[in-house]
Amino acid sequence: MTGPEGNFTFDNEKFEAAFQAALQMKKRDHPSFIGGMKVASGLDFVVKSPIDGSISFGSFQEPEAGITEYAVDVALKVHTQWAKLSLKERIGYFENLLGMIKAQRYRLAAMVLLSSGMTRQEAVAEVDRLIDVISSLCRTSENSLKGKTGVWGIITSYNSPLASPVGHAAAAAIAGNTAVVMPSKYCPSPVYMIYDMMENVGLPSGVMNIIVDRKDMTYEQLANDSRLEGILISGSGEYLEEMIFLQVDDELKVLNELKGMNPIIVHRPGDINAAARDILESAFRYNGQGLFSSSKIIVTADDSSKLINALLEKAREMKIGDPADTDTFAGPIISPANSKKFVQTTDKIRGNILYGAKKVEDEFTRNGEYFTPAIITGLDDDNDLMFMDSGLPILCIKAVQDLDSAMEELEETECGLSAGIMSKDHRATERFLSEADVKFKFVNESSASLRPAVYARAEEFLK
Repeated sequence: MTGPEGNFTFDNEKFEAAFQAALQMKKRDHPSFIGGMKVASGLDFVVKSPIDGSISFGSFQEPEAGITEYAVDVALKVHTQWAKLSLKERIGYFENLLGMIKAQRYRLAAMVLLSSGMTRQEAVAEVDRLIDVISSLCRTSENSLKGKTGVWGIITSYNSPLASPVGHAAAAAIAGNTAVVMPSKYCPSPVYMIYDMMENVGLPSGVMNIIVDRKDMTYEQLANDSRLEGILISGSGEYLEEMIFLQVDDELKVLNELKGMNPIIVHRPGDINAAARDILESAFRYNGQGLFSSSKIIVTADDSSKLINALLEKAREMKIGDPADTDTFAGPIISPANSKKFVQTTDKIRGNILYGAKKVEDEFTRNGEYFTPAIITGLDDDNDLMFMDSGLPILCIKAVQDLDSAMEELEETECGLSAGIMSKDHRATERFLSEADVKFKFVNESSASLRPAVYARAEEFLK
């Protein structure tokens, strides 16, 4: 396996050693970290692994009233000195951090797997994405940094549990900001590991501050703090979608990177089996929970039956189970709450399910949230699943008459960050590339080719 830049290798033996070591790690307390100080509330909660509920990472602290305001207070004070450092000095800290991340690549990946349920290949790729991001940030030019700095709020979910929160925090810091980071409540441990590394390389206390909120109560408080220069929201989940409608200060810069349907048009594909393979990888790697996971296929009529048959044939080959096994296609749904939502959602449309939506029952999976992903067709156009992403391993198929209809359907879909096309028709691909209104586009390949947080550029964190 190679990473995003093609220069990363994958060593199963090294990963296995790191994974076994991670399983034996001593449980620890995880307070909030604000200004380098451990801040406890006395209201602790345990975070468990989605791959096996008997595995836990120790206790975390629920934030008490006023903690976000305090975190911003501290970050503002630290910002005064941090922004005075030269770009070269700021980058120097992250060059040292990058060295530590590279040295502990498999250890970090093992924690990503245990925390999120990504397969071992996906977990290593998540670490490699972070390596790419920080490597790119360390090449930031002074000429690109023209703007005001301050304190940024960074709120991310489990869709990219390491590269997104840490990559964006690094981008903000290199630009001269300090940050209050709120990683996913489901898998915060990898971010805490990076925080330990930041302390080891001497990053000044308070440049990065961490709060984990089990009840999703403090996100809005942070976003509504008028002292922030900006806020980044990345991932999926109801609380993130609701934040789009917050009455935030007009002067607050907001970077929304919410997961959408990342739809794929299929029109005269050159190889229907290759298209089906890429679609299933786009849809169901990380059990459909990745930032670029696709949840809608728009297929033109002539290819509809052939595509469905190819999808069903290849879907039966997918192994859903222990993500640490080398032959596993996808692991568990991230949480009991999400799996309950998956069951409730698919039960309502049971007659439209072509494949999946069944609990995986074996000796290993009984302690986790393991389900076969759902492939669905024939839904009414007004069904939410046809135009809004569910954040679940559900792939909806929409058959349309022709390419014109496919492009119209794409416009009606909440795409999110990306969209793709599978076609050997050059005119179709050229039209898609010129008309699709999304940040990232992919052609005749899986959306797994896209990299979360590669767009974490320092200049985006300036006003």
